[in-house]
Amino acid sequence: MSPHQYHVEFDETSYCVTCLDGSVMQFDSMEDAIEAMREFEQKRFPETWEKIPPATRYAKQRYYQA
Repeated sequence: MSPHQYHVEFDETSYCVTCLDGSVMQFDSMEDAIEAMREFEQKRFPETWEKIPPATRYAKQRYYQA
């Protein structure tokens, strides 16, 4: 589950999905914005170690074992 708190705002031209970091996406319809907000809330964000490519992880593991 995402640690962010998302909500939908209307900015006179479109519906924005926002969080504490700012605007995430903009939509023409409220239904699309709400659907996207729900997807963002359920999205699983990778941990820091998961962002490292497997080849780099393997190389570091081999290097530091020696």
